[in-house]
Amino acid sequence: MDLLTAFPYWGIIVVIIVNALIVSRMTIHISEQPEAEEEEEEDGGGEK
Repeated sequence: MDLLTAFPYWGIIVVIIVNALIVSRMTIHISEQPEAEEEEEEDGGGEK
């Protein structure tokens, strides 16, 4: 496989590795507040 044919495959592998590093360094907090925001959207979303 020549360089130009292999380039997209190597690019995808690099993107996957970079994405995995970014996600592994993220801090994810799960709280009750998003549910309250969804209820507010449901109440105010039916305007005509």
